[in-house]
Amino acid sequence: MTERSEGNKALFEHRILSTGQAIAYGLPMAGLQAILGILVSFTLLFYIEIMGQPPIVVGGIFSAGLVIYAIMCIIGGAIADKIGKKKVMLVSGPIMAITFIFIWIPPIPGTNFGQIYIPLIIWFIIFLFLFRIMIAAFQSSLLALLPVLSTEEKNRVKVSMINMLMTILGIVIGIVGPFILMSNATQNLSREDPNLYYKDSPSGQAIYSEIFFFVILIGIFFLVLMTLMMLKIKEPKKKNTEQTGFKEILRELFEPLKDKNYRRWLITFFIFWVPFIAFEFLAVNLATFVLDLRGIEFLIAILIGFISTIFSFVIWQKISQKFSLKKTFTICLILSSISFSLILILTIPMTHQLMFIFGLSIICLCFCCLVGTMTFPSAITGDLIDSAESKAGGKSLSGTYSGAYIMIGSFAAALSILIISIILQLFGPESPMSYALILSVVGTGLILIAVIIFQKVPIVGTEERQKQ
Repeated sequence: MTERSEGNKALFEHRILSTGQAIAYGLPMAGLQAILGILVSFTLLFYIEIMGQPPIVVGGIFSAGLVIYAIMCIIGGAIADKIGKKKVMLVSGPIMAITFIFIWIPPIPGTNFGQIYIPLIIWFIIFLFLFRIMIAAFQSSLLALLPVLSTEEKNRVKVSMINMLMTILGIVIGIVGPFILMSNATQNLSREDPNLYYKDSPSGQAIYSEIFFFVILIGIFFLVLMTLMMLKIKEPKKKNTEQTGFKEILRELFEPLKDKNYRRWLITFFIFWVPFIAFEFLAVNLATFVLDLRGIEFLIAILIGFISTIFSFVIWQKISQKFSLKKTFTICLILSSISFSLILILTIPMTHQLMFIFGLSIICLCFCCLVGTMTFPSAITGDLIDSAESKAGGKSLSGTYSGAYIMIGSFAAALSILIISIILQLFGPESPMSYALILSVVGTGLILIAVIIFQKVPIVGTEERQKQ
């Protein structure tokens, strides 16, 4: 009884991050999201439309990489619990940045469009898989730092909001680059002939050469931000004397899955994350093949999207101050289902001007909901980790639990990319019906199911738990 009380006392030691520390903690998130923004939004278009590889092959490889990422997230989190979060990040961060750059300089295809080019496929597999392993270790360690650095729910929401600002900055940087490339490359590209294959298209050749310089800048951007965070943030020293053997790490991998309440949260996260990952993957494709954006229209879309995203951040902050964390996130999911259902409108024949107006409005609404689904889950996860550690007598579980959270997200992404690749293979990457099926029909249904399951997840804040 005494040992458990001491553990709880250590667990509830009051720790908060100042605004400056919260910004420093969130800095790597900007670089990380810039990297993921490029990878998520541009990989399918780059390897299918520009490198000319079959959608099912590219999607299968990408999905396999996400499965590897999923497994490594929870392993990386368990290792971080034992040896320290910052140590894992210090090793994995630089390797991740280097492998990311190599993904975008594959061998030039020597086959016709739609045929497999083996050297390119081998290159894609090697560097994508290495990248996924490293980002799994880095991301799970970074997320696991939050419950350790901050023990107050309001402070965590504040940190999550700052992280969201950094995330928005990173996503904007990551997506603006490809959009600018598409803007330059498609100025003279006919709407009726959107050919981007490297061998046959000057547009594809321009994109291939320009993306290399852009990803180098993004890699350096990430490393600088990671270094600043490492210098500013001090990880609390580990107070327990638990053994750090392989068996101990392996045993703790299953702790999150034994927690019934946390399992429900992971299922909720998995279900609603599938459509949002699909949306992120297909944002550039939607703009290119559904809205038929060309030239300067891409830049207009980015500007409108950025303004609406910042506006939504302010709105979500106001809502979170008025309602509980659970109610706020429930509102976010319901609005998400509505925004995804509206994508069906884009399958109705209309003039290019109307398509531009309706399309941008719907896509911006989806991005606004994406802000909420990327902000609040980390705070929810932190509260659930606190509950688990309290029941375990103060034992450190943040790395393993955070790793499980990221693992489930990557499994959702793997399923999402499989759904995308199959539908694109069947209907074609330029068919509006492909995107309507993926996002509107499948997405709306999954999000509504997630709302129902989420209501069964009790969330107890730090203050309420201390009173108990």
